[in-house]
Amino acid sequence: MALKRRKQMILDYRAGDDIVAIRDHSQGVFKKGDVFTAVSLQRNGCGCIILVDIGLTSDRPFTKCPVCLMSDEKTDKIWWVDARLFRRLLSRSQEEDLREVLAEVLQEELINLN
Repeated sequence: MALKRRKQMILDYRAGDDIVAIRDHSQGVFKKGDVFTAVSLQRNGCGCIILVDIGLTSDRPFTKCPVCLMSDEKTDKIWWVDARLFRRLLSRSQEEDLREVLAEVLQEELINLN
C-alpha cells in the first residue's frame, strides 16, 4: 500500500509576527491585504494543515479541515484560520532590500538570455 505524500507547507512567520492576508477568507471574515498579529499557531487535529489564531472568536463547537474535510472538536473560543492564507508582513526596508535583489536577479537572467 503506497503512502499518500502531503505537500509540505512552509510558513515564513511565527507567533508574535505581524502577518498579511494573501487571499480573501472563504466566508468573508477578512480580505486580501488585511493585517493581523499571529497570536499562536497549532497543527489541525488531522495533521493536514497548520492553523493560526489572528484574534477572531467563534462559538462553533468544531473546526473543519479544508484539505481532508475532517471535523475536529474545539475546546476554546478561537476562530482558527488556515495559516496558508498569510505571509509575514515585511518592513519598508525589507521590501526595498527584496526589490533590489529581485531586480538584480532579473537583470542577470535577461543578460543570460541574450
